[in-house]
Amino acid sequence: MLPPQVASFLLTLAISTLIGIGLRDYYEGEGKFDTFGTVRTFVFIGMLGFMLYQIPVMGNMAFLLGMAAVVAFLLIYYNNKVRQKKSPGLIGVIIALLTYTTGPVAIHQPHWFLVLFGVSILFVLHSKGRIRKFTDGLETGEVVTACKFLAIAGVVLPLIPALPPSLGMAGQIFDVLPVTPRQIWMAVVITTSISYLGYLLQTYLFPHKGLLLTGLIGGVYSSTVAVLVLAKKSKRHPGNDQEAAAGILLAVSMMYLRLLVLVAIFRFHSALHVGPALLVLAGMAAGYALWVRRDRPTPTAEISLELETPEDPSTAVGGEAAEPALRKNPLEINSALFFAFMFVAVSLATKYVLVYYKDMGLRMLSFVVGCSDITPFVVSILQGNLGISTPQILQAIIIASASNNLLKVAYTYMFGTRRTANLAAKGMLSLAGLSILYAIVAL
Repeated sequence: MLPPQVASFLLTLAISTLIGIGLRDYYEGEGKFDTFGTVRTFVFIGMLGFMLYQIPVMGNMAFLLGMAAVVAFLLIYYNNKVRQKKSPGLIGVIIALLTYTTGPVAIHQPHWFLVLFGVSILFVLHSKGRIRKFTDGLETGEVVTACKFLAIAGVVLPLIPALPPSLGMAGQIFDVLPVTPRQIWMAVVITTSISYLGYLLQTYLFPHKGLLLTGLIGGVYSSTVAVLVLAKKSKRHPGNDQEAAAGILLAVSMMYLRLLVLVAIFRFHSALHVGPALLVLAGMAAGYALWVRRDRPTPTAEISLELETPEDPSTAVGGEAAEPALRKNPLEINSALFFAFMFVAVSLATKYVLVYYKDMGLRMLSFVVGCSDITPFVVSILQGNLGISTPQILQAIIIASASNNLLKVAYTYMFGTRRTANLAAKGMLSLAGLSILYAIVAL
């Protein structure tokens, strides 16, 4: 076992060397050869920071003075670079300063953190094209929306009181509601974050995708919307019934995984109880999807599904209802406020159903809400102060998922081809039946 000082020193040398090699390779790839320093230069910079920080008594001050000296030399280099009318990029200068800090990080932080630090530098350094392509594809409005959401999640959420107000009209309102202000906003932050992950995958990582990816990734955003989109695509692109049905079943599979994530976030111990069942249902849906497309005919052309912008229902061809737009950003303030409203309304409805109709009322409500968006209901019973046991909560979630599958079956028959609907319905009806059976017998 190496002494701590030796291990930290060797790790500093290793990371400094890797950073130097990575920067050299980057410059060679860019065709730049008259640049700041070599690999040895970066090793010496890392050693300098490490040794100055280790000086007894005045290590911190010596490290800062050393950084000032390094910055002075870097300024001389950069000024000379600008005078010679070379590229004014700061990459070499910034990476040199980052390398200087590796010593103290190796001393005070876990060694895996310094490795992560070095790998992150190399990853960003060699991802110039990918980062440029990604940032060029970002819309200004979405960046602003994401910034607003970060402020809501990181600033507003901590300021919201955990306990409801006790005075005035607000106190009277929260006396009736089974949820607190913190619980309402926490539900908004978590659920919209999950949907936003699916939105980002669809919009930027897989903008041109086939039917299977539409179901798989769209299921993270909203499985119901993904099923509706796939059903309509099956009618618009005849001959791809098996592929569309498989995509629909993959969306259903992702619904079960999304439910498992929500349970794990709000009630981790419950996830250990219901997790195996949800994983089995997700696996069965995915397995049947693969079985459905096992002997599909070779498509004449690869279908690429663009993310679609909202369409005015009044302008839909033939009076058909507009297709839901998977492109709608779930972090928009209006979407967040609407979810908060639905969350409060469903929580209140669940409270009074339990008061007047007990367990049977909860089961019936679970089945009814499955015919719409089940997320507000699921989050409300997971987080709300409803006084129901864990088995009741899990039973309600499973019943709601079964009912939601029945809704998806109806959507598939209404908007898809008959063959697509028949193939997908066999799987969704079977899953609904097994879910109901599990909810009654095992919960």
